[in-house]
Amino acid sequence: MPRLKILIAEDEPVSLRLMEASLTIWGYDAVSAKDGKEAQALLLAGGIHICIVDWEMPNMNGIELCEWIRTNCFASEPYIMMLTSRKEPEHIQAGYAAGADSYVSKPFDRAVLRSRIASVATRHSVEIAPLSVSSSMPAVERNPN
Repeated sequence: MPRLKILIAEDEPVSLRLMEASLTIWGYDAVSAKDGKEAQALLLAGGIHICIVDWEMPNMNGIELCEWIRTNCFASEPYIMMLTSRKEPEHIQAGYAAGADSYVSKPFDRAVLRSRIASVATRHSVEIAPLSVSSSMPAVERNPN
């Protein structure tokens, strides 16, 4: 059974490394993009089941990326999760209007994120990591630059 492939589109390096480490520990294949344009290229290469998209990114923001995903033909549309610090009702509405399937505000609860991913995995008939594994935070070193 194939493993769930998750694209993380996030320009903030510490958040990106933390999500990559968490997804890997949970047993998923994580690929990352620093902006919407890099995310587009990875999506066009295929095989992405879930996109975790930050709103504020250079070159193409998360809203534009969601709209691009929904207006382009993919054999299997990925599930889009907006993960952003924007929490106002109008931002949440804009995320859904752009095509997001779910909206998670930062800071996020890792257990909730893991449960949402596992829920999507069951719909895609892919291997999911067991939820009984400890949800302790992986160590992420801060870049001194």
